[in-house]
Amino acid sequence: MPILTNQYKSSPGLLNPKDLLIRHLIIVVLAVLFGSMGRWDEPIDIIRKNVFSTFINIALIWNGNILLIDIVDRLLTWEKNLRIKLITSGIIALCWPILVNIAFNHWIFPIIHGMPCDLEAKENTIYLIMSVVITLFINTIFISVAFFKFWRSTIKEAEELKRESITAEFATLKNQINPHFLFNSLNTLSSLIDESPNLANQFVQKLSTVYRYVLTQKDKELVTLAEELSFVQSYIYLNQIRFASNLVVHIDVPPACLQRKVVTLSLQILIENCIKHNIISAEKPLHITIHAESNTVTVTNSLQRKKTETNSNGIGLNNIVHRYSLITNAPVRIDETNEQFIVELPLIE
Repeated sequence: MPILTNQYKSSPGLLNPKDLLIRHLIIVVLAVLFGSMGRWDEPIDIIRKNVFSTFINIALIWNGNILLIDIVDRLLTWEKNLRIKLITSGIIALCWPILVNIAFNHWIFPIIHGMPCDLEAKENTIYLIMSVVITLFINTIFISVAFFKFWRSTIKEAEELKRESITAEFATLKNQINPHFLFNSLNTLSSLIDESPNLANQFVQKLSTVYRYVLTQKDKELVTLAEELSFVQSYIYLNQIRFASNLVVHIDVPPACLQRKVVTLSLQILIENCIKHNIISAEKPLHITIHAESNTVTVTNSLQRKKTETNSNGIGLNNIVHRYSLITNAPVRIDETNEQFIVELPLIE
């Protein structure tokens, strides 16, 4: 099985200098505490041997446990082996102290103390239980810290990927303001040059305003409602030249809302969707309303879908929803009736 490196290790490492020093200082304290407990009336030589043997026992359990956890970290990753990794660490915490105590009592204790270990002594049973509990506790801390780091990093990476994806979609949308809209605008401009040179000049100015806005705001997540409306009015003007009185837009925004913020190009995308997906004719003029209140701005259009629906994957509306979700918990509300299509956007402080 290939050895995998794991960024989120469940222990600080067996040979990490700082941890190595701190760990063995703690082991010394524990050895003195447990090795001398209840033995102050015994000769100092026996106490010394007992402290030393306790130190060896704890050191074997603790260092061996870290070594085994490190091996598990190399063989198993959080991404692919979460359950197996948790189960394995639990098995290590339960089995390793028992194995060390059996080996220590049979072979190392007689060497240090010069006599066999009393395997049936009550203190050995208590010590074994404490070893298992402490090791299980230590492993729980190791695993919990490592898993929290992995979980936090996973969420951060997911958010970054989501943001990059939405940014890429937004870049695509900005580039799409583009071929069809520019083609239709140039056709309209071509017809205006001979019929009405003054109107053609105004048309060119509005067209340059639209593209200037897209370029200058391209790196902003949010703009004021005033800025977005100014841009949208230029965009609407160009389309009203094309559709004449068949496109009717009413804007009802109180001054108090103008400095609140919206996601960049959100209103333009909604207006573009209205024009793109609905019939616009003398018999069926398209009515669009932009209405703002204290916390929301709503775009409503009369619903008169084209019989041959324009190809669309919903990227524009979905992009607005996703970009808002990265900035605020306030939802984007979308509603459709038999007569209207309504999109309500949050206004952000």
